Amino acid sequence: MSESLFYNRDENISGISVTPELSGMDFTPVYGSRVEFRGNNHSYLTDDFYFNLIPLSVNSLTAQFSVRYDTNEAGARKLATFFESKSGDRAMEFTPDNSGIYKTVSGFCDNYAINFINNQHFEVAAAINIDHAPTLLNWSGGSFVNLPFEGWVPSTSYQKYDVIYTGRNPDGTTNGNKLDNFYYCSGDHTSSETNCPTGASSLWTKEFFFEPDVGTQNNVDIKADKLEYKNSFVQRLKTNNNISTFDMSYTYKGINDQQLKAMLFFLENKGGYRRFEHQIPSVYNRPKVYYCSDWTHEWNYYNSHTLNVTLKEDPLGVIPTGT
Repeated sequence: MSESLFYNRDENISGISVTPELSGMDFTPVYGSRVEFRGNNHSYLTDDFYFNLIPLSVNSLTAQFSVRYDTNEAGARKLATFFESKSGDRAMEFTPDNSGIYKTVSGFCDNYAINFINNQHFEVAAAINIDHAPTLLNWSGGSFVNLPFEGWVPSTSYQKYDVIYTGRNPDGTTNGNKLDNFYYCSGDHTSSETNCPTGASSLWTKEFFFEPDVGTQNNVDIKADKLEYKNSFVQRLKTNNNISTFDMSYTYKGINDQQLKAMLFFLENKGGYRRFEHQIPSVYNRPKVYYCSDWTHEWNYYNSHTLNVTLKEDPLGVIPTGT
């Protein structure tokens, strides 16, 4: 005689009722949760280390939230039941945190894990992927960062890292590319015509002006071709220009909500492939053009975050307009 344990493994827990959305279950991810953004692009090299870079689709910028929940056994059962109920193919509304950094997004849970810590102390970790977010089509506010869409106003107090929108160029003409019309405040001030985004003493910028932590290190590979003659010597040849291009990896530790949101919005606005100007803070005195294809944000504690970004240099040094 045998006991039948046949049932559909789509659901490993029975008798648990859950809400249709995770936000309605009153669970908040703990500090230490993180999110990784990645731009999915196609690129190919040409002469002199120039390259072409093309996003694969309107959904080329994706995000994976790796979140953790501390709860008791009943809570762990509810979370496990909820994630399994979505079957990996049904989208769910997801609010990453309660600090207002991100908007409510729609994503898919590809896996979850339960850590049995001790009696009535469980840790539930989940990977939630956002891969249906046409960020560049949502030009006025983006898909991820919870930042208000505001225009520049005179006689107003602005703080460093505020973000505003204006479609005017310094010569008074209109900039038709809406994605390029966001400005980032470089210092606290009261606004006037002189320090407006297009003013003579502007305190606003479109560049990546965020200075990283002290201790940043960069490695420069000087790219020379080599002919290695057997049992003899090596001959080195310079056959290309731009032999000393290099990428930068920056870490920003302990930054507050205000700076984080400005940086996240800047990077999201670039979509993982759009170029921008950046002046390396020390040693190098010639500006460069970079793009950022991936970045990672980790919650440390209240109003404190760590952001890691990887900047890749475009040796052509041109920022295309209209893209």
